[in-house]
Amino acid sequence: MAWRKVKVHFIIILYLWICSQASCEVVLNCWWNQALPVARNVSVVCHTSSLARANSCDVCQLNVITQDHRHQFPSTCASTNETISLSIATEDIENIRCTCNGNTAETCNVTVRGGYPPSPPSRPVCAVEDLEVEDISCSWTKSNEPMIPTVYTLHWKDYDGKIKSRESSSESAVIKRTEYMKSTSTTAWVTAKNVLGSAQSEKSDFNTGHIKRPDPPYNIKLTSVPLELIWDMYCDGLGPLDKSCQVQYHENSHMDWIEVGDRQVTYVLDDPQPFTEYSFRVRCHCGHEEKVMSSWSSVYSVRTPPAAPVGQLDVWSDCAPNSDKSSCNVYWKEMPLSQARGDVISYIVTLQLENGTQFTRQRRDTESQHPAEQSCLRLSVPLKPGVMGVFVSANTSMGTSDPTFMPFAVRGQTTPEVNLSVIGENQMLLVSWAVHPQFSESVLEYVVQHVSVVPPSCLNWVRVNRTQRSVTLKGDLRNYTAYNVSLFAVFNNHSTFLSSEIAYTLEGVPPEVPEISVNNISHSSATLTWSPIPVNESKGVILHYLVGIKETGSKISSDRTSVLLSELQPAQQYQVWVSAVSAAGEGNRRYTTFSTNEKDRDVNTILFAVFIPLLMFLVLVWVFTLVCKATLCFVKIPDPINSKTFKHMNIQHVWPRLCSPSELTLKISELEIVENLDPNTPTPPSETESENILIDVEPQNFQVPDELGKTSEGGDQPEESNRGNISKPDTWAKEYSEMVDTDEEKDDDGDDDEWWHQQCVSDYERHFLPSVKAN
Repeated sequence: MAWRKVKVHFIIILYLWICSQASCEVVLNCWWNQALPVARNVSVVCHTSSLARANSCDVCQLNVITQDHRHQFPSTCASTNETISLSIATEDIENIRCTCNGNTAETCNVTVRGGYPPSPPSRPVCAVEDLEVEDISCSWTKSNEPMIPTVYTLHWKDYDGKIKSRESSSESAVIKRTEYMKSTSTTAWVTAKNVLGSAQSEKSDFNTGHIKRPDPPYNIKLTSVPLELIWDMYCDGLGPLDKSCQVQYHENSHMDWIEVGDRQVTYVLDDPQPFTEYSFRVRCHCGHEEKVMSSWSSVYSVRTPPAAPVGQLDVWSDCAPNSDKSSCNVYWKEMPLSQARGDVISYIVTLQLENGTQFTRQRRDTESQHPAEQSCLRLSVPLKPGVMGVFVSANTSMGTSDPTFMPFAVRGQTTPEVNLSVIGENQMLLVSWAVHPQFSESVLEYVVQHVSVVPPSCLNWVRVNRTQRSVTLKGDLRNYTAYNVSLFAVFNNHSTFLSSEIAYTLEGVPPEVPEISVNNISHSSATLTWSPIPVNESKGVILHYLVGIKETGSKISSDRTSVLLSELQPAQQYQVWVSAVSAAGEGNRRYTTFSTNEKDRDVNTILFAVFIPLLMFLVLVWVFTLVCKATLCFVKIPDPINSKTFKHMNIQHVWPRLCSPSELTLKISELEIVENLDPNTPTPPSETESENILIDVEPQNFQVPDELGKTSEGGDQPEESNRGNISKPDTWAKEYSEMVDTDEEKDDDGDDDEWWHQQCVSDYERHFLPSVKAN
């Protein structure tokens, strides 16, 4: 038992804690009257509606706060719905706040809206619709749209003066059979009320026994000649003159009903249009004071007989300004029924030739045409050469319309400067132009032509008065479709093309470019090429293209289809993309990958690889020569640059900047090895004769030392230069002939004998000079 008491106390404490933690759940709606003129202050009505539980009443003092004032609601119960009127500054309308208990942390929701007080509804119309149930249905119409919640209430006062009412959120209400007495006088009216005001309709007085709704008229007949409607109406105990009926009709091309009242059993429509379909319906009341009308009858339709056509066809051609007429087609719009006044059997096209003859062709009706061409009537064969004019007329069962002359565009005519502007809206094109006023004086009219570039397409045009400078193109215009809009000026016997533009009613994001490829790939650059998006697929005007590697893109003009990608790295793989951009945004990107080439070895690299080893070799030779001279070794060493092998390398073409011209023309003497032999020594065989070592293409003269040119008797004797082998190396220096270079002066210091006695043979000489033995 004690445990139960503890449990109850705990639940009470928990409930009180939860209640203390509850927030102020109040919604505040405020409205201001838009029907009143805007002044410095505005009258605002605020209404509270609680979100708390219906059975709870949280203590919550609501405050409405504006910029300068604080307004307090009288009630402190958050579950109470209240209304308060405020007057605040106009600029504070959007700045209304509310708090609960003055605690800004518990701020309630505020919505401020503009609205109107209701206008008086129409007088209610009451009738007994169902004779078995016998409830009275009353309906009315509201006079305005308050834009805020409005409650409509039907009030009625019975014969005994009691007033009853029923609220409705719509424009009708029902009085139950148990809430009225039959065959007694009753008065009904309607009130409308919202937070900004209220209004009341006019009162409707009726006898509850005379408001039964009669059945609609029956046995209805409709004839075309004359155009007459006949019907019967049943009213219990009433003659035909006590009845009153209303008739409504309209042409099928105009859907608004035309009403005619106070008819009994018939109605005749005077002067109907020929070959026009008319629709009729009728309703009646049976003559009581309440005039409760029956429901409308069914709709009956009939077409009037045909008549001879009136007016002319609207004819145009697709001739370009500088085209031959033989490639043109002639178009005409279907003649409206109001002008054709009958079914068109055929169209007659007459061609006026330059030689004065006429060629007539009849085109039958369009029943056999392809569905895509039925709204585009045209001559099915090209015009013949030499056509001066074309006349087109419509042929019906009642006659032929007046022929329409088609003026062709004149070639080579000077036209003024025209500023044509075409702006697209949803399924519309707004066309405007500016032309010199003097030019318009001789113009009969302007023609704005438009045709879709996406097949199937049909040429369409609109004729504009000469004083107008704009027109709106409507009709079957599709979004994301390119239209070629052209402006023509029409004169007495010809037309002149002025300007044209490509336009869209609504632009979309362009698709991917059809194809991309990468060409001319090197180690550091490549050429990216793409195919332009066709106009009939672009879905909008291409403003520019975006070309990028990875995610970074650059703008490229819309008239370009290629770009050079530079500053690439050798032997690297790249992913590139191209996308098109229109006013609607960027389209999908098309990607491709390629790899750059390895870096080529250029001429400088080749020269470096060949010349450096040779240069090192020459440096070694030069160093060796210096060492030799430092050790008094003055052996003449041939310069390798003068060798035939070296010259055959065509060095002047390979290293044009490494050698001076003077060095390339150096020549050295012919080198000869001789031996001072006895004259009686047999001559060696011819195939073993000592050979000249030719280093240059032009042999030079040289002098032999005296010791080698004298005989044993000491006299001078000319001696043929014997060629053979040297047998003793120790006699190499004396028997080796002197070499004279053309780029070095002969040594005249008289030390020749001393030079020849030196035994100095270098490794370089052993490598470059032959080592032979004398026979």
